Amino acid sequence: MKKLFITAAAMMAFAVCGAQLVTVESVQRVGNALGEKAVISPDGQFVVTNTMTSLKRVNVSDGTEKVIANGEGLYNYAVSSDGATVVYSRPQFKKNHLRYVSLESVDATGSAPKVLVKASRKLGSGYSLSNGSLNAVENGKLRTKALGAAKATAAPVASINYGHLDVTVNGKTTTIDPQGRGSYIWPSISPDGTRVCYWLIGGGCFTCNLDGSDVKSHGALRAATWAGNNMLVGMDEIEGDSQNVASCSIVALDVNTNQTQKLTDDTVKATYPSASADGSRIAFTTPTGEIYVINVVK
Repeated sequence: MKKLFITAAAMMAFAVCGAQLVTVESVQRVGNALGEKAVISPDGQFVVTNTMTSLKRVNVSDGTEKVIANGEGLYNYAVSSDGATVVYSRPQFKKNHLRYVSLESVDATGSAPKVLVKASRKLGSGYSLSNGSLNAVENGKLRTKALGAAKATAAPVASINYGHLDVTVNGKTTTIDPQGRGSYIWPSISPDGTRVCYWLIGGGCFTCNLDGSDVKSHGALRAATWAGNNMLVGMDEIEGDSQNVASCSIVALDVNTNQTQKLTDDTVKATYPSASADGSRIAFTTPTGEIYVINVVK
């Protein structure tokens, strides 16, 4: 596949708010996506995205694609810290016509799916992959499964329960709702497991401790996710008419200073970022179904 590279010199035209947080070396088109998000592996070597009937892996280096799981509507996918396993949610409808969801895994190169958590009506969308283990929350209870040969270990999980922000620590689930009752979405726990980032509808982007204390506002950074323990990457949307967004850029934000840096320009509508473990590669998609990877140096 032919790839598009935008050089660091061209990136100098991109707007920067406050001090420069990173140096953008290139923006690389690596493939096409049907789903709204492309999740990059922790080592930044590949991304995972979905189609109407499958999950696929796309290599960043050459754009080659491989289907790794089949099924309609597979979503909520993530890559283990060692890059070996992809976990995803599989929806299904049973004879009672109610929707159930299971959590499954496959080898990142493609293998027979393995059911990690059986189909349930009470399986929340939030889960974490840490130290070779899956930690998921079902009806408020922690479900921990080993992804490999090592013993499973518990890790914090942030999840949404009927608009509430729940955090599960040491097997105990607590509704923290830092701003009180509201509609919380897009929860994300920092790599060191000490802070949670979230979006409050009507309020914006925030971070706080796992017990809901020390709340910090980070403006209108949508769909923010961690790129290391001190930086978030998210979307900066500018609304157009009632049917369209005029522009959307990927923005990096320092959680300690709230300094921001725009990483993409207005020639592309950049949405739903995902960062490698060290934050050196950031994947995003466009409404027209393209996958890009931003290469940065901190």
